Amino acid sequence: MTPDGDQVSGHCDCCGQISRRVSGTIETADAVVAYQVWWTVGHIAEHGAEIDLICGRWGDGTSASDRFVVRLHHFIAATGPAVMVQDARLADGLDRLAARALRRDEIIGTPRAAEVFAFYDAIALQDTRLAELFGAPVPCGPRAGRRKLPSRRSRSGARRGRTI
Repeated sequence: MTPDGDQVSGHCDCCGQISRRVSGTIETADAVVAYQVWWTVGHIAEHGAEIDLICGRWGDGTSASDRFVVRLHHFIAATGPAVMVQDARLADGLDRLAARALRRDEIIGTPRAAEVFAFYDAIALQDTRLAELFGAPVPCGPRAGRRKLPSRRSRSGARRGRTI
């Protein structure tokens, strides 16, 4: 996981509070996935956070037509942090990075769902800039780049907040 951008992106339309956007990449043996997360600082419980995963081929000889966007909505449920898949959009400049936005029904119930939730877990566990989303204190010190959080899976392995 490589953190890239971190910016204050303006103020929330409904409450006037500061909005924050962070971005990064996740590299696996098979893929590179870029991500963007944005939320209203101090208002995760009310608004949650939006996470866009930009998946597909990257590098020389590739273009936006080689990539697609998956949208996740992170929120705080009665049982703690949760996530659900939403219909993605090519807004806020994502059209420069990907040519297609996947709908929720193109992910849920498919093998792609496991990949999407694994990327979410990787971001949650490794990007310390997102501590506020999970109610964890912001770590400091030499191991600040990685942190371990409690699992967001129930005993059955289903993700809380996931609806099918």
